Amino acid sequence: MILACLLGAGCAGLGADCGVDAYQLGRRDGRLGAGLEAQADIYGARCGAPIDRARYAEGYGDGFRERPIPLW
Repeated sequence: MILACLLGAGCAGLGADCGVDAYQLGRRDGRLGAGLEAQADIYGARCGAPIDRARYAEGYGDGFRERPIPLW
């Protein structure tokens, strides 16, 4: 039963990024350090429509600048 709940939650989250502003997606991904081009392609394929790459890249740059400085 727990496995079914986990699988259901994972599937429900697949389209969670669809319809979200490309800038906000980019900003979040930039803060996380996700790959710029790869993530934009993933969102486009998952949502069935390309995202605004310029807006995504702008958000990514802003988010990347917000990343904390590593302490190592």
